[in-house]
Amino acid sequence: MACVDALFRTYLQPKEGRDDKNSLYQHIGLLCPDETGKMTSKPGFRRMHEVVHHDLWASVLDCWRLEAQHQDRMLTTLELFTKAKPSWEQITQMSRAIICKYVASSEGLDKAQGKSAAERDKRFENQSLQNQDELLYVDLCHTMNAGDVGRVEASFLPWFLISMNFNYLSKLRNVIRRNLLCNPTGKANEFHAIDWLVIFSGMGPNRTIEHIIKELPLIEVYRHCHVTVENAFHLQNHTLHHISPDMTKMIQRLAAKIKEKGAHTFRHGRSALCSVPDQVIQGISMLQTQKEVIVEGNDVSTNEIEGEDLAV
Repeated sequence: MACVDALFRTYLQPKEGRDDKNSLYQHIGLLCPDETGKMTSKPGFRRMHEVVHHDLWASVLDCWRLEAQHQDRMLTTLELFTKAKPSWEQITQMSRAIICKYVASSEGLDKAQGKSAAERDKRFENQSLQNQDELLYVDLCHTMNAGDVGRVEASFLPWFLISMNFNYLSKLRNVIRRNLLCNPTGKANEFHAIDWLVIFSGMGPNRTIEHIIKELPLIEVYRHCHVTVENAFHLQNHTLHHISPDMTKMIQRLAAKIKEKGAHTFRHGRSALCSVPDQVIQGISMLQTQKEVIVEGNDVSTNEIEGEDLAV
């Protein structure tokens, strides 16, 4: 939730970049045209989560189209590329080329932003940075769904592991790692994040024994209502999970718009309404500044870890 909120604050909350022809706000106008108002105020986790995935899929499709055309000028569409039946080795090589060309890196973006306005393409810079941030988020989602705790830890900021090493014993650290994710259904790729500190320390009004006992009758009534409806209409486990909407046409339309605007084609001197900040660089700068202040003041932090510090 914190990651998707960071994407919201970077790409949707600032008003100055919404009217840019290739902004995420303009993409939302195609993906969910009836919810543009909600997406700029309080979109919630689920809406933002789905928008990030769908927007990334459309962007990646456009990148594959360009890379296929770069490999062979006759492959002007992804349909022609598919019919050519590329080998797995070729697909792997093209994937790496796409990362190098169309996904920003802090070093490469810093060099690009250091050039003159005539040599820069701000729209391409914004799109490549957006590809980077969305890929990082989607990668974290897949990692958490698969229950790969080691990779989840590798995706977190270094201070998370540092705080664990200094505040917990080795055996307790192992308990925390084994309980960072849970899988209530027992199915593959169905892991979910849990707040370890809140659950195991009894913090919060919803984690007390008194509250659980108080809510038990309501839970039983809720379950009884579900059973009654299922029995009356002969439903079998179809009341809780809904089929995901088919976004194929929407994503195709968005990919066509990205192609039309040439978001992944570098053009010298092209401007944008605003330049999206590299939050990774800004975060490193803040950490360095804070470190310098602590060293100069000879201060050792004694703050206790709170529940929000371990929320995933």
